[in-house]
Amino acid sequence: MSIGRKDYQERKDARIDRMEERAARAQAESTAASHTAHEIMLHIPPGQPILVGHHSERHHRRDLDKIDRNMRRSIEAEEKAAYYADRALSAANNTAISSDDPEAVDKLEAKLSKLKAAQERDKALNAYYRKNKTVKGFPGISDEEADHADKELSEMREAIRRPIPSWQLSNRNAEINRLKKRIESLRVVDQMEHVEIGFDGGQIVTNEDVNRVQILFDEKPDEAIRSKLKTYGFRWSPKERAWQAPRTPVYLRLAKYIFGVTDETTASSGERSDTQQEAAPTTIDG
Repeated sequence: MSIGRKDYQERKDARIDRMEERAARAQAESTAASHTAHEIMLHIPPGQPILVGHHSERHHRRDLDKIDRNMRRSIEAEEKAAYYADRALSAANNTAISSDDPEAVDKLEAKLSKLKAAQERDKALNAYYRKNKTVKGFPGISDEEADHADKELSEMREAIRRPIPSWQLSNRNAEINRLKKRIESLRVVDQMEHVEIGFDGGQIVTNEDVNRVQILFDEKPDEAIRSKLKTYGFRWSPKERAWQAPRTPVYLRLAKYIFGVTDETTASSGERSDTQQEAAPTTIDG
């Protein structure tokens, strides 16, 4: 097996493209509405009041209404364009490591390695300061930087006097432990066997291509089942035509629990490996 999905980068790029296209369409809509309002304004003399009772009154009021509506539409479209442009930029700059990324483990291990190195360096710096009462001479710190740091440290209470505060080391240590656990959890996913487990009315499948635990129904489930699925973190995917959640042992156990699948029923229903896959049952919208 493997983790992630092969089309991860392609899907990420497509998501950015969609946001940029929506931003461009909204910006074009804003420009067009603003242009329309401006064209109408050209036919009204500057400062011209509404001549109440005059034959031009209705036309004047109608033009002002059109100008107002188009200006509002232009502002709303401009805000929408900014919203989608911001989402596209956020997606492009997002450095979070997704479990759908096939390179997630390598990236997490590289991040973990950097954090460990920084932690060891900062611990060594604290130890150096305790011994020498100065950071001058510590590798990577210039004399100018050392003088500035020593001055700041001298102004601290002795009880907390250290180059790297305890809370910073504690927070980084917590992050190191979190990354270790996440890497281990992804390795567990990597070792998951492909399964297809039948239950009355459907099938539970681990879909490696989309990196999801999927529940395929023969018929649309009732509201109670749909509500229960949502409660346990499953969501309907129109594209996949399945209720699904991330492919992890936890979600596989939850899927079994929801439909009362035990180890005994799993064995009797014929849990299948990759070489024994059968066509999934026909599904309809959730």
